[in-house]
Amino acid sequence: MAMHGDTSPEARSRAGRTVDAAAVFAEHAEHIVQALPDLPDGHVLVAVVDDGHAFSGTHHVEQERLVERIPELEGDGGWAMVFTGSADADDVRRRTDEMATLARRRGEMIDRILAKRAK
Repeated sequence: MAMHGDTSPEARSRAGRTVDAAAVFAEHAEHIVQALPDLPDGHVLVAVVDDGHAFSGTHHVEQERLVERIPELEGDGGWAMVFTGSADADDVRRRTDEMATLARRRGEMIDRILAKRAK
């Protein structure tokens, strides 16, 4: 049998919740973009939505520290998106649309795999 990754109820739930998180990022696109002009050299902007689907702000993070800082900022069950100084509100919304689309597809794929296994 081919392996299809995590098809647990938690993974299915996470996919649906990611769609909701993407909408929160999109709602705060202007706020995200307003934080970009102050971005120091060698830094990126990390926007965060917490596990309760609340926008919890933006953070300037050194590029070299991204790997360690993203999990700290996300906490348990949150989401982070990284932006560079060249992003505008349309870019943010385009990326959040992509995030939602990918999460929706992941949820649908899990549903199809589980339906096929149930036969």
